Amino acid sequence: MDLLPNGMDIFYIDESERHPLSLASSIIIPFLRPKGDGGWKFVWQNHLDEATAWRRNLSRNHSVRFREELHGYKILKCQGLYHRTHRNLAPIEAVNFYKDALATLTWLPNASVFSAFATETSELMGHKGIAACLFGLFQRMRKHCETNQRNGLVFFDEGHISYIKLYRMAQKFLPTGSSLGRWDNGRLTKNMPLIQFPKDASMKVSELSYFMQIADLISYAARIKIEQELGKLAAKRVAREHHTVYDALPAEKLRTVSTKKRRDAIVPI
Repeated sequence: MDLLPNGMDIFYIDESERHPLSLASSIIIPFLRPKGDGGWKFVWQNHLDEATAWRRNLSRNHSVRFREELHGYKILKCQGLYHRTHRNLAPIEAVNFYKDALATLTWLPNASVFSAFATETSELMGHKGIAACLFGLFQRMRKHCETNQRNGLVFFDEGHISYIKLYRMAQKFLPTGSSLGRWDNGRLTKNMPLIQFPKDASMKVSELSYFMQIADLISYAARIKIEQELGKLAAKRVAREHHTVYDALPAEKLRTVSTKKRRDAIVPI
């Protein structure tokens, strides 16, 4: 496999589930880019520096412990003893902190955030639940790499060996529908595997990865938003406006290609 002309991106993927709703999110972080002199430049470190500054500013502005791992569910459930005084955040503090965490992701590349969700009736490639969500992400990841002429690498949160098996399947078999309804041969789907991805997927310890923690924050906030749309979010959480947190994400960071009527980059399966 040759390196594609515009370099390489890394996809950090995390999921959030609460029966009967499943959701998976990905963020795209640039890794390798061409230079004007014909050489190559690793740009991942630049984004890590931005992520570190983002996390430090959150700590400073919200009196939150700097080295504590961020989990969306812990924040909104007022758990985790995030405050510098080792207490839990109050409900209004938690919502404000979470919204600011997403709103200040201004340093992410544009069109770098996208998600897919499945209900109890959703099915893709014979799979349901989180597996269907992942195949939905894989299709969009392949399209991103094809359109931008880049290769891709994938990191999942640790503890999900089954996701690597699904990823390996998608590298060989990934039926994809046409935006026109059917392909030229009349078939509804065409096998379009992840041929731009030269390496097996890897696991990442989220405690040691700001990018994985960001994927966690996005996936959890996205699931809460969809739960509210489906009328399944508890009244207490609606009153605390948990379902509005996701919309704090800067609109230009959302990859809305192929999301049809949705402009929040959360694709239904």
